Amino acid sequence: MLPDFLVEHFEVVSASNSEETLHLYFEEKAKPPKEFNAFELVSKGFLDEITIQDFSLRGKLKRYLY
Repeated sequence: MLPDFLVEHFEVVSASNSEETLHLYFEEKAKPPKEFNAFELVSKGFLDEITIQDFSLRGKLKRYLY
């Protein structure tokens, strides 16, 4: 149901459901993608939460909150 990049790089930490909307909450996994193994990565903190609106799923809107 979720795009591959979300499953690979993020973990679903909670979900809430209303009549019209499904809210999924994600946290980024601490492990970087394999293609970055050769680099020394430094965390610069987090960006503000964003909302992504997507197609309806069984009559409910899907929103991803990071």
